[in-house]
Amino acid sequence: MNFFLNNPFIRILSFWLLGLLLGFYVPEHRIAVVCLLGLALLLALSKIKSKASPFDFFASSLLALAIVVLASFSIRTTQLPEQHQGHKYVAQVLDSPTPKPNSYQCLIRIEQADSSYLHNRQILAYFEKTDAATKLKPGDRLAINSQLQRIQNSGEPFAFNYRRFMANRQVFFSTYIPSTNYYPLTTSPTFSLKLQAEVFRGKLICLLHEHIDNQEVVQVISALTLGYRKELAPETRSYFASTGAMHVLAVSGLHVGMIFLFLSQLLGFLKRSRLGQVCFVLLIAALLWAYALLTGFSPSVQRATVMFSFILIGNSMRRPSSIYNSIAASAFLLLLINPRLIFEVGFQLSYAAVTSIVFFYPRLERLIHPKDKLLTKAWQLFCVSFAAQLGTFALSIYYFHQFPVFFWLSNFIVLPAAYLILGGTLLFFLSIPLEMLSSAIVWALSGVTQITLFALKQIDQLPYSLIENISISTSQLAFLAGMLVSLIFFIKLKRKAFLFATLSFYLIFLIAGLWQKQQLFEQRACIIYARHQAIQLINGRNNYLLLLTKTPRKQPPIQAVTRELQLNQPIILYPDTCASFQTSDLVIDQGTIVFINQTFQYKERIDKQPMQNYILEKGEHKYWSLLLHMKLDSARQKGTMLNNYHRRRQQTFTIDL
Repeated sequence: MNFFLNNPFIRILSFWLLGLLLGFYVPEHRIAVVCLLGLALLLALSKIKSKASPFDFFASSLLALAIVVLASFSIRTTQLPEQHQGHKYVAQVLDSPTPKPNSYQCLIRIEQADSSYLHNRQILAYFEKTDAATKLKPGDRLAINSQLQRIQNSGEPFAFNYRRFMANRQVFFSTYIPSTNYYPLTTSPTFSLKLQAEVFRGKLICLLHEHIDNQEVVQVISALTLGYRKELAPETRSYFASTGAMHVLAVSGLHVGMIFLFLSQLLGFLKRSRLGQVCFVLLIAALLWAYALLTGFSPSVQRATVMFSFILIGNSMRRPSSIYNSIAASAFLLLLINPRLIFEVGFQLSYAAVTSIVFFYPRLERLIHPKDKLLTKAWQLFCVSFAAQLGTFALSIYYFHQFPVFFWLSNFIVLPAAYLILGGTLLFFLSIPLEMLSSAIVWALSGVTQITLFALKQIDQLPYSLIENISISTSQLAFLAGMLVSLIFFIKLKRKAFLFATLSFYLIFLIAGLWQKQQLFEQRACIIYARHQAIQLINGRNNYLLLLTKTPRKQPPIQAVTRELQLNQPIILYPDTCASFQTSDLVIDQGTIVFINQTFQYKERIDKQPMQNYILEKGEHKYWSLLLHMKLDSARQKGTMLNNYHRRRQQTFTIDL
């Protein structure tokens, strides 16, 4: 137990995490019941003492229960209206507008509004694509009249939950703002350090655009050094992600660590005196937080900056400090300020990676001792990459459904390149007044970036470089995480109980996978894609995709369904041209579809009222809608009629047969 005594924040963080998860997933009345039962149990065991705790068992357990309860109530959400509402309000622009196909997107914060629940809320705003919208900048104040609506998901099965993603960032509403519905206010905005940092970052990005012609190079440098990824092309994101190098584009602990080491070496002379030691700590901490502010305070940068600040303070006090305690303390502090960070993918990956590196890297590095210095550096780089991958493997598969096989090869390239690009960009900004020097730095910086991009593209094209469409459930993710944590404690504490727990989690993971596969073989479902006028019929792993409209014949997004339900490639049918079709589970005959024991009918429909989806044909609007009558042949009972024609927003329906 000495490990836990020397790392008290690991215990505190564990109870806080437990409380956050309970608060998010368990209703309040059930938490109250659990608390009452817990108190009763503590009273019954109040006479038990424990040498592993400075307090008696009762006091320690009561403190743990209090932490759990406080955490559970810190993450409660407020009920907000769902319907469209028109509002007049004054808002401040928080970031630079991002170009979208038909608008400019940015975050705004409401300062004054005609509804009290909107006060100080952030809104995802889409401005009409005009010249005025391009001139918006962080800090601008606008008077706006627009309709707000709750952020919606795409409605497709197993699609990314964008609504929850934005809710974790405390953004619940979106709005479209025509150019006639807003005008700038001449009053000067209140001073905000974060907004000033955003404006300053925008100026630095403009300097990069002025001196570098290659737009892809500018996008990568802006993302890697300043954390600005809004301009990053999807193709660039794709081959960074598929080669396992996406962590370099997301400004994280890697970048903060590089800056920390650089500043420590640069300002090391200050540590010769006691006063210089204080100046060393304050100066490095200030510069690290300034960089975090400049990059937008992403969760990974917050974590790294807090952790290095703790390490700085611990070293300055000349007391031994545990890196695990510093990591846990930084996580607890961030979750205390913003409990919803626990659901941020970047936050989870960041902590998983740094903890895994700290634990596994020294153990892996000691396995081989190359004699050559270059080989030693290469082996150390491989150990860092492999250790990080061990910690993030389960999370990466769960969230991104893919595994980059050559992650170790790409890291040999991107990690040294990231150091050169980060340092080169800093030198470029400092050398702006010296034209010849800045031109030389820009040339070298562009060259390193282009070589890195070329190498990643070549790795991406290697055979079997990426394993795609991997799917695990939330419970399987929990079992994998439990297995990794138990393994770490077994290696650290050398106790058989943790080895037993590791093997148990692995066995349960396998059983859960087998049970899931069994369920998938027995699945029977019908998915109705109303927007695309299509039906997907699923029987086990076999499935049929029926495209009911004549034009256009665009397939609905079935990739997520195919991956999550582990389906075979669908048999695609067009019932309008396929008068008859028959297999053991599907029969199509003149507009009637019989699948297993279900009957569907469909027909085209023309109406005078306007709809969102239409086909222009011979000067007239021709509208198509899907009328689906479902009934059980065995019971001869008519089911629900799904008529999407009368719905404002066409949706996707899933029916279990």
